[in-house]
Amino acid sequence: MAPKKRIGGKEMKDLFKVKLTTKSMSYMALFVALQIILEVVFDFIPAQPAGGNISMDLLPVIFASYFMGAGYGVLVGVMCVILQFALGLASFYGPWSLVLDYLIPVAVVGLAALFKNIQCKNFTIYTGVIVTLIMKFLSHYLSGAWLFAEYAPAGQNPWVYSFFYNISYCLPVLILCYIGFTILYPRLKKSLKF
Repeated sequence: MAPKKRIGGKEMKDLFKVKLTTKSMSYMALFVALQIILEVVFDFIPAQPAGGNISMDLLPVIFASYFMGAGYGVLVGVMCVILQFALGLASFYGPWSLVLDYLIPVAVVGLAALFKNIQCKNFTIYTGVIVTLIMKFLSHYLSGAWLFAEYAPAGQNPWVYSFFYNISYCLPVLILCYIGFTILYPRLKKSLKF
């Protein structure tokens, strides 16, 4: 019998399992609350004119994925989006904007646990953080090119405009979240057991 594929101590099939217990709901509420707090704390950094800001508010969604599994990570991401709108922290410009600028980007970050970490000699490369934040950028990039093409300067290709507009804040977000994750995750995984 072939060995079962394991990622981060969990079997692949368990990464999408979601069981709503008191403990799991408490952890999810904690991660959602942390995401909202970070959203508010990083509000001092000016946002882009048509949306998008530099923040570490996605770290709790990544932590939910790594500690609890991808199913919980996606659920926490979706709950964060709902709460952002309920608290007036987010705005959208039609249904496609809601999907491409909020639901997909935040939910896809919850898939971080699906990607196997690369262990080098003295350090770990957390590929889940990198890959999912690149996927988040791609969703914003598509949204910018399709939905916000009229914001491109006259004569500039909307795809080029969207790339540079979105990379200007998505790349710093990736760097900040990756650094924050590499500092906090090894310490937290010793104390947080799901």
